[in-house]
Amino acid sequence: MPDLTSVRNLNLKVIFLVHVIFVSLACMGGWSTNAYLFYNSILIISLLWGIYHPESDEPIQLGIVMNAISIILDILLLCFSFPSNHWARESFSAAVAILHLLARPISIIFLGKIHQERSGTGIDLFGGRNRSYEDMDRSTPPTQPPATQGGYDFSTAQPI
Repeated sequence: MPDLTSVRNLNLKVIFLVHVIFVSLACMGGWSTNAYLFYNSILIISLLWGIYHPESDEPIQLGIVMNAISIILDILLLCFSFPSNHWARESFSAAVAILHLLARPISIIFLGKIHQERSGTGIDLFGGRNRSYEDMDRSTPPTQPPATQGGYDFSTAQPI
């Protein structure tokens, strides 16, 4: 068995595979509209983007936001389009969509942890960039420019 600790972005890859499996099985029934496939495709693309760019936290932020929005959209879709017939395929795909809806908050928690690992901070969905750490206990003396006569150094002046 391969050593799973050596796999880069293992948690993100597992989240990606779980979402792909759930979306594939939920789309088997005719009750789910193209909207379900569309907004889940945006989530899957953002997860792929996060796997491809392991240093960037933006795809993870997009994945968290898209996953949160998908919870609301899943509830609306299940309320308005739940299959009325009792065919096995329709019922199975609706049950998988419900399981996917229940798995989304867990996925958001894991994506939040991945975001913290990548950015070193909490989730900042509204912009602010990371700032380098400044040690407040140790103050460094300000560097002063070399002393010059009369306040101007003629040796580095450009001729006119």
